[in-house]
Amino acid sequence: MANDTKPSPAVDTPSPSPHRWRSAFWIGTAALLGLVAGVLLQYAQLDRARRQVADTSAALQAARLEATLSAAVIEAQSGRFEVARRHASDFYTGLQRRLLPVLNGAPQGDVRTMLAERDSIITSLARNDPASPGTLTGVLERLRETIHRAALDSSNVPGAP
Repeated sequence: MANDTKPSPAVDTPSPSPHRWRSAFWIGTAALLGLVAGVLLQYAQLDRARRQVADTSAALQAARLEATLSAAVIEAQSGRFEVARRHASDFYTGLQRRLLPVLNGAPQGDVRTMLAERDSIITSLARNDPASPGTLTGVLERLRETIHRAALDSSNVPGAP
């Protein structure tokens, strides 16, 4: 009786029909295409966001430089020439390091012209020249025109008020 166990008959499993294979292939292909499309859309959004961040960063740098030069003008008009000289020096350093590299064409030429005046303006402030506030005001007006022409003012940045 120990040998009473009979092997169970083999269950015949039908092989999948060609129709099932074809359906599975098309479903897999559609899923893969959907994945690729999603990746491409995300890449396009990432690229757009990177450009927007770069534009916003350049606008922020321009606004900071404008504020620094404005502070120099105010200090010079108040007769605090040494403080104005430090602000003007910071402005010209930032102009050369941060704004000049992001500009092209005519705005870049305008910035180079402003940079050419650096030494004379810093010297006039160091000498407490009463004409320095007017000179700085002229530079500030040209800076604002250059920023606007280069489309770096905050009104051109998406999401700005």
